[in-house]
Amino acid sequence: MSLARLLADHRIVVCVGSGGVGKTTTAAALALQGAIDGRRARVLTIDPARRLAQSLGLDSLGCRGEEISREVLEAGGVHPRGTLSAGMLDQKSAWDDFISRHSPTPEAARTILANEFYQHLSRSFAGSTEYMAIEELCRIHESGEYDLIVLDTPPTSHALDFLEAPRRLEDFLDRSVVGWLVKPYLAAGWSAWKTASRTVRFLVEKIEEAAGARTLAEISEFFMAMENLFDGITERGRRVRALLSGKDTAFVLVAGPDEQVLGESEYLTSKMSELGMPLKGVVMNRVHPLPGSAERGPDPDELLERLKTACPSLASSDDDLRAELEWMIATYLKASTVARGEEIRREAFEAGLPDDIDTVAVPALDRDVHEVAALARVAARVCAAEDD
Repeated sequence: MSLARLLADHRIVVCVGSGGVGKTTTAAALALQGAIDGRRARVLTIDPARRLAQSLGLDSLGCRGEEISREVLEAGGVHPRGTLSAGMLDQKSAWDDFISRHSPTPEAARTILANEFYQHLSRSFAGSTEYMAIEELCRIHESGEYDLIVLDTPPTSHALDFLEAPRRLEDFLDRSVVGWLVKPYLAAGWSAWKTASRTVRFLVEKIEEAAGARTLAEISEFFMAMENLFDGITERGRRVRALLSGKDTAFVLVAGPDEQVLGESEYLTSKMSELGMPLKGVVMNRVHPLPGSAERGPDPDELLERLKTACPSLASSDDDLRAELEWMIATYLKASTVARGEEIRREAFEAGLPDDIDTVAVPALDRDVHEVAALARVAARVCAAEDD
């Protein structure tokens, strides 16, 4: 199986999955393969571990993205017909750019950017990083500079934050609640709140207890400055959802063969379907291939007899050599047991997937992928020609 056709048929690929399964490496490999095939490819990560730069043989990546030089790629044995760019999302910079782009006037943008409540919000709002990743994805898509964009996402524990980020931001900016926070008399004192609902009064009291009355004025100023952006942000959210669920976008699940990861993956795939963002591909990473094709491996004595038959000189070998051979045989049998267990779990997981989902298995590598040459090998496994 291969993801070659999936990659060729889509302009946006979003990689989702648990942490520690090679998701960032897979995203970089897909983008690299796109460049090899002649695409103008861009990969974007929000992985705080900054693994993407390492996978491309670089020390670091800027938030604006940078094109990987042809010299770096060719030094790794890659000769792309297209281009490859990569970037690491910086949450604060992305928020500032978002405000600057969508504010009705430069003065409104300066007011918001200088507001202390905004500065705190842009760093710590739940789902803030995820929303900015989607916003950056949308911006890159609309720029027309790339015909393939691959997005790496947070681990599964935060992946639903990513998928639901547009709705959460709209809920946060709900006018029925925000209306109370844009009133210019908010900072005048508690007498103004006698007409407010009990829920609103409770909310503001808790805010004041936590941060002081000055914060209330900052909140009011922030929402007053943001008021002209609300309609634009709501419309932007609709466009983002349309982009994520559109025919040009493919979600690819990166998973591993162990039981816990597959359990998290099953939950994620079901939630994605509920959100109208169905899965189109699965990369089963770090798989241990089953040695041979026998359903049950031979026992140690049988293997030892086979070795003696193949190499008669072993029959008269000393006890130390026999002990080493027995250790090798036991290791082989243990690896076979692990591989068979993985195969059973993989088959059960894949049986629950729709028939039209492309799947591919990538074997466990001897070492982590930290250079272009190794990344190219992963790309070749993920996107091998379908008739290979």
